Parts: sequence; structure tokens; C-alpha cells
Amino acid sequence: MKKNLVYGLLALATLSISLNSCRTDEMLTGTEQAQKEKIAFFERFEKERSLSKNAESNNYALPFANSMLAYFSNYPEKKTELENKYGTVDLSVSSQDMDLENGRKLLMFPMLTDGKVTAVIGGVINEERDFLYFDVYKENHPDRSFLIKTFQNHYSAKAVSRNDSNNPINVGDVIIIVKKPQLTKPDPFDDPGGNGGHDMGGGNGDFTDGGSGGNNPNTPNTTNPCEKMKEQNQNTEFKAKVAEIDKKEIFDKDKETGFSAAYGQPKTNYEPLSNNNDNLKFPHGNKYYGYMHAHLDSKDGIVRIFSPADIFTFLTTCVRNAETKGSMTDAYGMVITSQGNYILKYSGDGSFGIGPGTLARWQSSYEKVFSNLTESQLLDPVVLEKAFTQFMDEKVKIDGLEVYKSEKETGNTTKLKYNKETNSVVPTPC
Repeated sequence: MKKNLVYGLLALATLSISLNSCRTDEMLTGTEQAQKEKIAFFERFEKERSLSKNAESNNYALPFANSMLAYFSNYPEKKTELENKYGTVDLSVSSQDMDLENGRKLLMFPMLTDGKVTAVIGGVINEERDFLYFDVYKENHPDRSFLIKTFQNHYSAKAVSRNDSNNPINVGDVIIIVKKPQLTKPDPFDDPGGNGGHDMGGGNGDFTDGGSGGNNPNTPNTTNPCEKMKEQNQNTEFKAKVAEIDKKEIFDKDKETGFSAAYGQPKTNYEPLSNNNDNLKFPHGNKYYGYMHAHLDSKDGIVRIFSPADIFTFLTTCVRNAETKGSMTDAYGMVITSQGNYILKYSGDGSFGIGPGTLARWQSSYEKVFSNLTESQLLDPVVLEKAFTQFMDEKVKIDGLEVYKSEKETGNTTKLKYNKETNSVVPTPC
């Protein structure tokens, strides 16, 4: 398959976007665990395939299907969301697997509503078998109608209704031969760092086309983070939302509270973040460029500054959505705690890459740092700020990613940066 092969797909694999309050004993998130499960499917399959003479063992639909099932198992709400919009994925019917450049593979499954094929979803796995995504073909893609018709011919001929159970045991019984996708634009998988929005560990992908670019009319044109925050802090609605979170009764709750900031007309829209097992999640859509949320006092071991998941979500959701809808400097992430309020900003060019194992690596390093702090140190903002900025400098290492402290009374911000030579935090007031 030529390099510029494109599927013109809509993102499925990046649907789960969450903000986790970080405890010192926190384990890997469910998303990262699911990713390792999916990769194991391919490793097992290819080992067995290399030792087996059974022709059925050559069907890559099995690991692709089991990967999708693992994802749906971890995120059942996303399965429901996908089915409501496109139909049920029939994992007992697939295309042949197609070899792409650099050892990648593509495979497709039909999606049905009331027994009719209404969409086609494709999966791509890289040569290393450590990066996988699934996307739904867009309505305007030149291959979409052909693929739907080709799969539908099978159901029409066999009078097969949709497979509601999605049982992977029978995967590969039916293989539909389809043509390779047409060449239309650069292959999104050419960016294995995750910038294309297909990383199953998180990102800005959803079921929309991403919308058109251009600045939001209500977004200040300045690109200076300090100026952005000064203008934001003068906004009555922003200040009201911060005040709604920044109070003792919120910190004493047993569940976190938060809001998302979305581009809107004629002003920014603030919508509540849903709380699922103490993981805050954005509403559906890709218009969200910012968030604010609380870290609690009611639970032991809470780190009262950003968690790795907070950073991950800021970069893969807020920055990428702002890049599409406005300007990357619009993006912000805010954590509000009883000890201090902090803001993440990004002033880079968007060239950072975040892969499927990034969050797990950050989480592991983060836990090593903060689990070594005593309870009194965890209650000391100076200690936390040094530990966090050092973690950002040495482990996250993304140019343009900045952290600011926001004064509770005035909202004035100060940039916090770790200095290796002095092993200390250098504050720079805006």
C-alpha cells in the first residue's frame, strides 16, 4: 500500500478523556491497561500463527476484534455512543487484512442498523504492534459507499441479520474481499506519536469531523500566556466558575467537581464535567479547549497539584481542540485545591508527540516522586511545586508546556519553572 493511503476516518479510539485526582498509591488507568491487553492479542495471535498450519489462523480479524471488545469492555458508554450514531459492529464479518507500508495492517468491519450496513469501521495496527486505532469512514470519503455496498451484498445474499452479541469466537468465519482505499490525503497513521488523534490512550478525537479552523470571535487574539490569563481573569463568568469550585464544601466532598470550557457564540460555554468513579470526563464533542476542577481534602494521599492524567488530557484534548477551533494558546487546564490554584498553558508549536504508553510512563515516575513525600510534605505547597516542576522538566519534557500558580484572592498568575542548577523553583510573575 502506498504511503499516502487514506481512510478519511472519524476517530473512535481516542474517546476516553479523563482527569484523575492522583493518589500516591494510584495504579495505571484502565485505558493504559486496556492498551496492553490489545497488544497482547496481536502478540499471541502472531506467535500461534507462526506455529500453525491452520489457514484460519491467518485471519487478523481475531486480534482486531478482541482489541475492540477490550476497549468496549472498559468504556461501555462509548460502545453505546458509537452504536447510537452508526450502528452495531458485526465482528463475525470482516474484510481481508491489507498490508500497508512499514509493516502496518488495515482491516475493516461492517456496522449495521436493523440488519442494514450503515457504516464501516477500520482498524490499523503498526509494525511494532504497540499502536492501534479504529476509525469510522466519513460520509464524504470516496470509498465509503463502495465499502457499505460490498458488505451489504453479503447480508443480502445470505439474509444474515446483525450480530448483537459481538462474540469473538466466530470472528473470521466470513471474509469480504474489498479494494484498498483510494489515495486522497496523507495517511493519518504517518504520525505514530499520537498527534493524529488516533491513540487509544487519549486524545481529541470523537465522532465529529473536527469542524473548521479559525479563531473564535470571543477569544482574545494575543498569544502571550500571561496576557491570555490576565484577560481571562477579567471575565466575570470565568471568575464565577472558579469561585464555585474554590470553597471548603467542594474540597470536603467525596467526589471531584469540575467544568469544561467550550468555544461558543457569542461567549465561552461552561459545562459540567461528569464524574465516573472519581474520573472527570468531558462532554461529547471537540469544542472543549479548557477545564477547571478540584482536588479534594476528603481523601488520604491526594496530591494537590496536577496529576499525569490532568497533563495528558490538557495536551491531547484542550491543546488539540484549540488548535482546530481557535489558537493553541487558548487552551488551559486548571486545578483548584485548598493549598493553591494552578494553571497549565501551552506556548509551543504543536509538534509534541504522545504515544500509547506515555501516560503510563508519566504515572510511574510521578508515583515514585510523590509516594516518597511525607504527609506534612504533601501539605506544603513549596515542596509540591518543586516536585511537580522537576517532574515536568525531567519526565514530561514537552517544550512550551508551562505551569502557573494563580493567587486565590486576585487571580494574578506566576510562572513556576524548575532550575536544575539550583534545584529549586524559579517564580516569574506575569
